Amino acid sequence: MINKLIEEIKETEDIADNIIKEAENKADKIIKEADLGSGKLKEKIKKETLKEGELMIEKEVELAKKEADNIIKKSKIEREEIHKKALTKMDNAINLIIKRVVEE
Repeated sequence: MINKLIEEIKETEDIADNIIKEAENKADKIIKEADLGSGKLKEKIKKETLKEGELMIEKEVELAKKEADNIIKKSKIEREEIHKKALTKMDNAINLIIKRVVEE
């Protein structure tokens, strides 16, 4: 009877050892899958972040182009105004010189 109990205890221990080994194997497998999954997740996040960064750069470049175009347009308008004022002043100066030459 004691032998039978000892045998049953040994069988129970063997079963427990097998369960522990299976649990360890499953845990190792889960950890490996998690590592692989986290690597894939990291790559995915990296790609998405790079894509978002590229889109932000493109938007900023477009905004900068628009601002540059506006500055160029304003500069052309100002240049034309300055040119017109200079021509008017030059005409006035020429008229003044002609008037003084004629008067003398």
